[in-house]
Amino acid sequence: MDADTLEMLRRSLRHVLADTSERPLAERLDELGWAEVVAEDETLALATLFDLHGDTLSGTDALGPQLSTVLASSLGDPSLSSASVVLPFGVESSHALGVLTVAGVITSQPAPDVPLVVSVGGGPGVRVAILPQTAVHLLPLATTDPSLALVEVSGTVADADLRWLDSEAGVAAWTAMLARGRWLLSAELVGIALHVVRSAVQYTTDRVQYGRPIGTFQALQHRLAGAHALVIGAGHLVDEASASGDPWQAMVAKALAGRAAEQACTEAQQCYGAIGFTWEHEFHLYLRRTYVLDSMLGGWRALEFEIGSDLQATGHVPQIGSL
Repeated sequence: MDADTLEMLRRSLRHVLADTSERPLAERLDELGWAEVVAEDETLALATLFDLHGDTLSGTDALGPQLSTVLASSLGDPSLSSASVVLPFGVESSHALGVLTVAGVITSQPAPDVPLVVSVGGGPGVRVAILPQTAVHLLPLATTDPSLALVEVSGTVADADLRWLDSEAGVAAWTAMLARGRWLLSAELVGIALHVVRSAVQYTTDRVQYGRPIGTFQALQHRLAGAHALVIGAGHLVDEASASGDPWQAMVAKALAGRAAEQACTEAQQCYGAIGFTWEHEFHLYLRRTYVLDSMLGGWRALEFEIGSDLQATGHVPQIGSL
């Protein structure tokens, strides 16, 4: 995809994401000819979509369909392409004495009769089950970002009402889904972080104190330069993870992207001062979205601990692309 085509795609996606109607995102993308775009370069298409999803703070569900598509493809089961994947969100699901205790969130309200997919445990020991949504309670979840339509899932389900996936196939499918989800969330977090840094730079250019723009003050320059460098580095990691599809690279990208987005918000707040705390300013909206997305599929602090533990256990540091 050449530069002009990519720029045209970005403009078209901005228009799609700015649509305030309640139509599903998939329907809007179909009108854009999304299938042809993905067929030409799936990785670039998805990276662009999620980057702009973060930049525009779209409340549409872009993540959920991607997760179910990966599971369906990995398992060779087209019926799961419309399933809703239950993601850990604070409390995790557990299984004991023939009963599955489901706890987590799905990314949007599912259509009737759509099955749910839930995992127990992690890593090579993860177990994956499919259950009917009627077996659990679904409740709209109030988070720090009310523009997202997350749904809380809770309840207990007997083994007789579940379909456990074959362990080997389940691990492979869940690992592939986790890798896809993490790099897509990473792309969205980088999109948020870039918007936050650019907006702060513009503000420091326009805001004048003592007869000169505050952006000429070295202390603020250092803050924004450091944040920008961290975000650009995270962006390169996201590119590597998207190109390889490697679960390790996706985990590292998610950790750095979450950290970069939070750091960008921290430094931007220092530049905005009091106005950054006001309800009328857009800054708090990006900060809220950052915290919610970072907590999905592993917050950056938890992932850094997991990365460190893996490195200690294996004694090997995998190379990430040409970085």
